[in-house]
Amino acid sequence: MSQVLSQDEIDALLGGLDEVAESEIEEPQPREEEEGVVPYDFTQTAITRVKFPGFAVINDHFNRSLRATLSSLLRVMVDSNAVPIEIIPFRDFLKKIPVPSSLHIIKMEPLRGHAIFVMDSQLVFCIIEIFLGSTSIGKSRVEGREFTSIEQRLIKRIITSILKDWAKAWAPVFPIKIHYVRSEINPQFAKIIQDDDAVIVCKFQLDIEEMSGVIYVCLPVSLIQPIKSRLQKTFQLEETEDPVWKEALLRNLLETPVELEVPIGTTELTGHELLDLEVGDIIQLDTKVDDLLTAFIKGQPKFNGIPGVYRGQKALRIQEILKE
Repeated sequence: MSQVLSQDEIDALLGGLDEVAESEIEEPQPREEEEGVVPYDFTQTAITRVKFPGFAVINDHFNRSLRATLSSLLRVMVDSNAVPIEIIPFRDFLKKIPVPSSLHIIKMEPLRGHAIFVMDSQLVFCIIEIFLGSTSIGKSRVEGREFTSIEQRLIKRIITSILKDWAKAWAPVFPIKIHYVRSEINPQFAKIIQDDDAVIVCKFQLDIEEMSGVIYVCLPVSLIQPIKSRLQKTFQLEETEDPVWKEALLRNLLETPVELEVPIGTTELTGHELLDLEVGDIIQLDTKVDDLLTAFIKGQPKFNGIPGVYRGQKALRIQEILKE
């Protein structure tokens, strides 16, 4: 009992205690890894696998209209390309948006909910520079500054024209009416749904001279839920109008001759009365002199008018237009 431990023996003893303590602390970890359960969101996985061919039609029409609208407003050549849609959580979409950006919250009636239009800051300042006649496009400082009131007015003008194109692009699939709600600069203030909810992101890459930028359209999946079956149909619609063909069709329709009939009245005669008619006899009709006569086209009543003579021809002055 009186034996004194050496320093090496004391260090070995303390090291053994440390190993025991560490093993006691780390012992439950392998068990947690074996018994642990990782949450798996089946709804998000299912929705990301859903195909929406309807968006290919919408984005194609919008991409062509966007190119034409911006080229007309800016008086420069604008090239744009539609990127295939993404279905991601709303949280991941907000991470894509830099600060500052031009975010515009809209409603697409009769669909319930909100959508977001986003123009990145590089594109916004490029458009503003062109509007204000700058010769050094793309050299303005983007980071660390917000949009002035004049810049916001110019952006609003551009967005208003773009939203009209977006509504026209939806017309072949589902007619909508756009209502502008508000604009934001910080994505954190544009939360239209919960972070975990899925959104459909439509991306359009724009090239203006030597500058490039991006326009995003963010649509919550819950927004399109009532018309999901329409967007899932595989179809192709060609709504492009040929102005020459349209003008020729309208001209031919306007030049098509139609036959107009205006009965002056009716009466009933017996066979004996009909045989007794002679030149100069008067037949009493069921209409009065001041009654309006009905004009028929292909058996359909179209007008009511007063009979008369115009430039030596029998005529009818139209007093009423009849509706079905």
